[in-house]
Amino acid sequence: MSFVPVLQYGLGLGVFGFIFWLMDNIMEDIIGAGVHETGAVYSLLMYIWMGCLVIYVVFGGWWVIRKYNEIEYQGGFR
Repeated sequence: MSFVPVLQYGLGLGVFGFIFWLMDNIMEDIIGAGVHETGAVYSLLMYIWMGCLVIYVVFGGWWVIRKYNEIEYQGGFR
């Protein structure tokens, strides 16, 4: 059984994590410099970001499961 779909899914989670880490550090620097305060817009963007992550986790997991049901993998539909 191939593990490539699982690696692709994990890589996607890694990309989400890296972007969050990068943006969180940038936001801390901007707030620390006194240029901007967090507020309603920041909260809205965090809700959108977490929503995108939840959608990726749910539908990405579904994609991985369906990927293993293809003919090329053992046990897939024929």
